[in-house]
Amino acid sequence: MVTTRGSLALLFSFVGLVAIGLPLDRASSLPQQSALSVLPWTFLVIALSLQPRTIQVQVVGLVVLATILECVGSLIWGAYTYRLDNLPLYVPAAHGLFYLSALRAASLPLLQRHARSIVIATAAGASAWMVYGLIAKPLPDLLGFATWAIFIRFVVRGRYPLLYAVSFVMTTALELYGTSLGIWTWSPLLPVLMLPAGNPPTGIGAGYAAMDALTRRIIARIERSRATRRDGGTADAGAVPPASIPDTAHAGD
Repeated sequence: MVTTRGSLALLFSFVGLVAIGLPLDRASSLPQQSALSVLPWTFLVIALSLQPRTIQVQVVGLVVLATILECVGSLIWGAYTYRLDNLPLYVPAAHGLFYLSALRAASLPLLQRHARSIVIATAAGASAWMVYGLIAKPLPDLLGFATWAIFIRFVVRGRYPLLYAVSFVMTTALELYGTSLGIWTWSPLLPVLMLPAGNPPTGIGAGYAAMDALTRRIIARIERSRATRRDGGTADAGAVPPASIPDTAHAGD
């Protein structure tokens, strides 16, 4: 059963893992970094084993998608690079833990009761930071502006604005922490596009909103395809809904 207490335990555990793990990675060699990756993967496996199946599928789907995007964005495109010029083995697990934490945070009764205020405040803060990135840097953070526009689109028209707001705040905090430690660094000019970017880009928190929407769509199509094959091609194309955030508004404390 998904409970408020369980959600808070997951959130605090994830924050603790990031707070301790990234400074350790800062001075690690490649073999040491690989050894450090065992803990996030173990944490993810245990955390997922306690979730409903819909959430398990959702998180695993996002891990796969995020890993592909990491390989393209970092290793191939070079929009940002990790300290050892690799893709650390803990990164896919961290994406899963981050997304699961955001899902559970967005289901907390306290946040749900104040969802509208949280979304408005986050959008206002994101807008102010985007303007700062445009006018207060040697080069205007145009990638930040583009990703900010994506974020605003999701909070205005998306299905889960509270989740997107929570993800934006969490991503922003993680990006500021990780880049300040030098764990990863954004290129000041995106290769090929030559688009100026901050370190980190001010609107990069929109990434999880986009990945959430794409993950849900991919999972829904897979489920519909399975249902169609199972029913001999007669299944209703809209009969299988995408995985959704668990409703814990009335969960126990």
